[in-house]
Amino acid sequence: MNLPFYYKNGKFNIHMPIDSIPNSLKTQGLLTAQKLRNRLGVSQPTLSRLVKSGSLRRFSHGLYAHPDCAVPPEEIDFAVACARFAPTSAIGGLSALFHYGLLDQPPHQIWVVILPQKSDHNDFYRTLRTKTSPKYGIDVFKFYRMTNIERTLLEALKFAPKIGPRIAISAARMALQKGLTTEKKLGEMAKKLKLKSVLEKYWEAIVI
Repeated sequence: MNLPFYYKNGKFNIHMPIDSIPNSLKTQGLLTAQKLRNRLGVSQPTLSRLVKSGSLRRFSHGLYAHPDCAVPPEEIDFAVACARFAPTSAIGGLSALFHYGLLDQPPHQIWVVILPQKSDHNDFYRTLRTKTSPKYGIDVFKFYRMTNIERTLLEALKFAPKIGPRIAISAARMALQKGLTTEKKLGEMAKKLKLKSVLEKYWEAIVI
């Protein structure tokens, strides 16, 4: 059996130096504790010691990465959010609206679109639970996922009671005026997401 490279004298080297962590982890982004334990073959206490020594960096509860991981600083919050929730989750809501330049101020929380059965109580996040298919209207980046402009606008209208009707309608109107999307693209996405009735409900207010 091939033992881990830091297994010496019958025991694990719990003070693994930074340069002993596989360089491949630099490009892996954020990893859960379970994936990292499996990758390195170490226990949870050893992970904690590696964090304390600086050999690993912990970004959130149960989420770790190489100290020199390739996640850009401006993407950390989005990467953590998507890693924290299910693989089908995506940045959406007010966070996506701000990303597309449709809000003047960034939201106080990271808004995440998740499936109904996923639960996570954390004041740093605001979740939008939806049964809408995660296959449509999602842009996949290297370290996170985000609803595209059309899905963002449609779900803002769908969740208008949470987001605010004025914000949702204003965002849709502004996106059309700026040429970020078109009436045709909104209609096509509404059909895919089965949100046609939602778009029709607010359409007159949007195109005034």
